[in-house]
Amino acid sequence: MDVDLAYELHDLVRTLDREAERILHPEGLNYHRYVALVILSEHSGMTGRQIARALGVTEAAASGIVRALMAGGLIENTAGTGAGNVRHLRITADGLTLLGRCTALLGTSLDENARAVGIDPGELARTIRALHDELRTWHRGTERHV
Repeated sequence: MDVDLAYELHDLVRTLDREAERILHPEGLNYHRYVALVILSEHSGMTGRQIARALGVTEAAASGIVRALMAGGLIENTAGTGAGNVRHLRITADGLTLLGRCTALLGTSLDENARAVGIDPGELARTIRALHDELRTWHRGTERHV
């Protein structure tokens, strides 16, 4: 049976996203909010626009994510007076606690699934990274299509 790599990767990502949503829901998070916490735990002071770019969502969508995380006390705005509408965001202690709990819940199940079918997770990750890097370096005007 022939399989299509692009379809299989897309379907895998959708499956992983749905599973992450299912795991995170009882904690009051969705996957975008979780990833925003991960990003802010590593890059304090980012703006809403930067969060949008990092998440690959619109600024309006990122604004909703930021509002929800701020309302939950998981992130805070550290912009000083006179910063206008620009927020400089950082994760709070409560946000770090929730992030740690959710990261543990998400665990390493994909690594375990890969091993169960005889695939080395590290080698698979390196292969995916190489493919992703290749896709990101395509030049405009080439004949290749995704």
